[in-house]
Amino acid sequence: MQIVKTFETEEILNPHFISVRALLVSEQAQFEHLMLKPGEEQKKHVSYTHVYLYVLEGAGVLEAGDETISLAADMLVEIPPEIQHRLINNGNSRLRLLNIKAPRASKSTHLVAEREV
Repeated sequence: MQIVKTFETEEILNPHFISVRALLVSEQAQFEHLMLKPGEEQKKHVSYTHVYLYVLEGAGVLEAGDETISLAADMLVEIPPEIQHRLINNGNSRLRLLNIKAPRASKSTHLVAEREV
């Protein structure tokens, strides 16, 4: 059995400049804790596996493909592989999410260049 305490895990440097903590990385899946402060947003990116976002706390927006989805606590959203997406915290408090990628992608996530948008 493995126990991981979120805020005892070091943050990972990332191109979005948000708080990311790897909670578990295995052959089968990847679990990350994401936290965006008010006004923070991710850059558009693409993942090559299913992404499941579970909102732990706060509110915000998910732009995925042609959709804009309002996020709230206790909500789960599935993003299919190869869909451009990004998170935006447009609220007044922090937005915390569990980011699950399963099965684990064989190809790394990449940022979408402005010309690709």
